[in-house]
Amino acid sequence: MEMPAYLAQKLPEIAEHWPELHDLFVPKQVPAGTTLLAEGDVATTGFIVVHGALRLWHNSDGRDITLQFFFENQVVSSFESFYLGQPSGFSIESFEDSAVLMLSKADFDRIRQKYPTIEPAITRFVCERFIAYRNIFFDQLQHSPVERYQQLAADEPEIIARVPLHLVASYLGMTPVSLSRIRTRLNDN
Repeated sequence: MEMPAYLAQKLPEIAEHWPELHDLFVPKQVPAGTTLLAEGDVATTGFIVVHGALRLWHNSDGRDITLQFFFENQVVSSFESFYLGQPSGFSIESFEDSAVLMLSKADFDRIRQKYPTIEPAITRFVCERFIAYRNIFFDQLQHSPVERYQQLAADEPEIIARVPLHLVASYLGMTPVSLSRIRTRLNDN
């Protein structure tokens, strides 16, 4: 099994030891709509998307808030739950038929113990993720809904192309009706 390109780029220390580690990454097919981690459960598995698409989301009193989308070769888990063993504040769900590689927390810890030089790369990766979340949060505060949509269309067109509009609306912090109006208004101009 080849190492996913994104993982090799973000965690070159794992790439260096991939021949010894690849058996720890278990392949799984998941149909669209599959919950891989339920909010409130402890994350005991990390996922790498081989093909398909997943989302990380939170239920806020019945309101769906999508935090991030994950496509081919990207790594996803509720990292604070996975890393600290605490209940997750998020769910992970497929919204396309997907194939993932799964790494258990126990195997992740074995990798960290056997190859301690991997730890700084993992820390760097997790920090980058939290910085990305912070930036999304600030964008929600600083930009109008129209600006948020335009920025998403410019910066991440794959999301616009692949993600159902009600999930895009959730990600942008607006209702599907508001998103539809914004798109119509921008297309008319």
